Amino acid sequence: MNPRVLVLSGLYDFSSDLVSLELKKIGVSYLRLNREQLSQHRLTLDPTVPELTIDGPAGNHRVDLSLDSVFFRQPVFLRNTPGTPIPPEDQLERSQWMAFLRSLCVFKHARWMNNPTATYLAESKPYQLFAASKCGFKVPKTLATNDAIQIQNNFPESLVIKSLDTVLLRDGDDCLFTYTTILSSLELTEEEVSTAPLLAQTALKDKIDLRVTVVGDDIFSVRILSKGSGIPGDWRIIPKEILEYEDIVLDEETTKSCHQLIKELGLDFAAIDLIETSDGIYFIEINPTGEWGWLSNT
Repeated sequence: MNPRVLVLSGLYDFSSDLVSLELKKIGVSYLRLNREQLSQHRLTLDPTVPELTIDGPAGNHRVDLSLDSVFFRQPVFLRNTPGTPIPPEDQLERSQWMAFLRSLCVFKHARWMNNPTATYLAESKPYQLFAASKCGFKVPKTLATNDAIQIQNNFPESLVIKSLDTVLLRDGDDCLFTYTTILSSLELTEEEVSTAPLLAQTALKDKIDLRVTVVGDDIFSVRILSKGSGIPGDWRIIPKEILEYEDIVLDEETTKSCHQLIKELGLDFAAIDLIETSDGIYFIEINPTGEWGWLSNT
């Protein structure tokens, strides 16, 4: 079979499940390759044709210039820190499979959501802010630093602390994530801050979070509330049962900035986080592999 759509994903990726179900429903041929199961297949890539042959549990497949699109739900580099050392052979296996998946960019004629090269750059939060400002968004004052004195001098009141990149850590069998934290700059010591850089940002008051999902030329926007009001901190730590999602239509200027940002970053899909205040709408961040499946049932 020559699939029209290639889904590059993980075994437990809900968004890829939804896409695969919809492709099957509308009768579009597709092939899903999960990174945890790649060694169960026999894959051969001829990069000059280009052509990819797959011989595996689901049969024989050939990917060539008839491929229309690629749904890429892979990390562009490994973020997780293992709780125990990884044997050299496992490190080699993981790194080479990641390199193999990136090599599929030879099918550049296909429409990628998103191209790994664009995803890699777009995942840098400082670069996101640079691009968003260039595209007309208001951006809160932000510094990437490991200097507590700079933070105290530039943010005399409350500020937001976040990681420069998505953090996924392992502590034994537990997975640990980091969330946005609001605190006073006086709470940060030089010893705490100097060990690793962080993102310090002005805390916007009386805010309402907006989630904007962009797919090509289409935009889907919601206002995120709890009991009819905005959420002071990170809405992701609020129990889902008390979150409310209100469909909204963005104003023309913000819509234009969203489209410009997607184009600037070379993306076809992204989830954009904005904040609505009495002073206008501010850009917070963009996720080129953002989750959207959780909105399908709201």
